[in-house]
Amino acid sequence: MAGRAIKRWIAKALTAPTPWKADIQQWPAKSIVLGAPHTSNMDAVFMVIIMWLEGRSFNFLVKDEVMKYPVLRSIVRWLGGIPVNRRRSTGITSGIAQSASELETFTLCITPKGTRSKQEFWKSGFYRMAYENNLPLTFGFVDSVTKTFGTGPTYYPTWDIEADMEAIRGFYGNKRGFRPEHTSLPRLRAETDQDAAAYLLRPIDDNPMT
Repeated sequence: MAGRAIKRWIAKALTAPTPWKADIQQWPAKSIVLGAPHTSNMDAVFMVIIMWLEGRSFNFLVKDEVMKYPVLRSIVRWLGGIPVNRRRSTGITSGIAQSASELETFTLCITPKGTRSKQEFWKSGFYRMAYENNLPLTFGFVDSVTKTFGTGPTYYPTWDIEADMEAIRGFYGNKRGFRPEHTSLPRLRAETDQDAAAYLLRPIDDNPMT
């Protein structure tokens, strides 16, 4: 409890001298929190502040290259980072499934765009993870227009890809990231590519990553 109080104090201290304000809606005990628009490393700072303000433990995915540096590795692990080798399949979804089923509370923070630069499509990993583990999506955000950051509504996917992405665009459509020029419209290749859609919603027991 003392640790949470200290983290909350640090989070408030970090934002107090800035024009940025937190706008946080509560989310379920188990959820995937989307971080968008992802345009700067500051997005990660804001996400940590959100979690510390709410006293919630959380996990997030990081490139395994980060873990090569001892000091940085210790910080990432302390914060809740899960290293991912993007050069090969690692069965990360299975590990998430185990954690989500075993823990009373489970918050996984994901930046769906996957990179800070502007992109035509979001990566679909967040959607597959939600599908395999039957987890809702909580809309985490950073908006440089209103100088607010936090969490919006929690959305329960219907697994109609186009309809679900329309709902996501409905929330993020007017949000601009820390670096507005790098903001991308939420869109999945699977919305218009039937093969990609079939692969994204393939049977759960037919997963080549496990």
